[in-house]
Amino acid sequence: MNVLKPLATLLSFVLLLTCARAQNLVPNPGFENTLTAYCGIQYGFQFNQNMQDWVNPTAGSPQIFYTTIPDTCYNFQPFSQYGGPIGLKGNQQPRSGDLMVGLWSYTIPNFNQRQYVQVQLSSPLEVGKAYVVEFYASLGDFMEFSIDKLGAYLSVSSPTSNNDGPLNFTPQVLSTTFVDDVTDWVLISDTIVAQEAAAWITIGNFLGDDSTHTQANASASGEAGTYGAFYFVDDVRVEEVTLLGTAELPREEVQIWPTRVTEFLNLKLPAPARVELRNSLGQMLLTREIGQGIQTLQLPDLAGGVYLVTVHSGEQTVTRRIVR
Repeated sequence: MNVLKPLATLLSFVLLLTCARAQNLVPNPGFENTLTAYCGIQYGFQFNQNMQDWVNPTAGSPQIFYTTIPDTCYNFQPFSQYGGPIGLKGNQQPRSGDLMVGLWSYTIPNFNQRQYVQVQLSSPLEVGKAYVVEFYASLGDFMEFSIDKLGAYLSVSSPTSNNDGPLNFTPQVLSTTFVDDVTDWVLISDTIVAQEAAAWITIGNFLGDDSTHTQANASASGEAGTYGAFYFVDDVRVEEVTLLGTAELPREEVQIWPTRVTEFLNLKLPAPARVELRNSLGQMLLTREIGQGIQTLQLPDLAGGVYLVTVHSGEQTVTRRIVR
């Protein structure tokens, strides 16, 4: 179950966004704290043994990259002299500090191989409060492809898997375009309101190969081990913010059901309102003016996924999540 609702791309009535406590809930947000400096290609258990706070939640093998180890190591940045068969991924420097991590987000078509990093927040999110959720990513210079589906999933419990396939969850924060910059860092960010006490954040590509779009990388080297899309990740943030200039309809007066829909959606409203339906990318699929009381909307033909229903009544609004 998803526990948060995105706001940044959906609620145009937000007039001002300000930091509330300026406390990042992500421990070791720049991956700077490790137990030892590891030289070489890491298996999943080696990532867990060397990185503090962050863990590898699947059978995939995320990598730690350092600027402080010998340049003969595979994972030295930015100009490793490693000559092995795995291949160098790129010459990026960490966005901050001396370390960063790297993730395979797409490998060979239809192999559905993924890597993730995951950390427990220093304290759970508080229901009803708004948070900015963000991380930075940069495509490895020499990789074959870029992709458009990097995301962050926040959850009450820790999602794990004993294989290296996609974690079958819908991220609340998701890139909306190809993350194809091999020189600079791309910010992937959204603002959400907590619906449950999420305590974990997991970063990676949560979609299968058939739902992940690829784009050729102009600086691909074609060397061994540079197939697919490999991303460097740095500087993760989950921080409470204050949303000003918004007003919400009293939640007890607005009912939207069922949560899992087929063709129809029912609403009970205290006053006439405009109802909007958007997909998880914020694209408008339906808008209707409806009266107060119990109303039924016939929905367009929807693919399986998460959708958001927003009800506007005067200066007030409420957004709910539904699933097809």
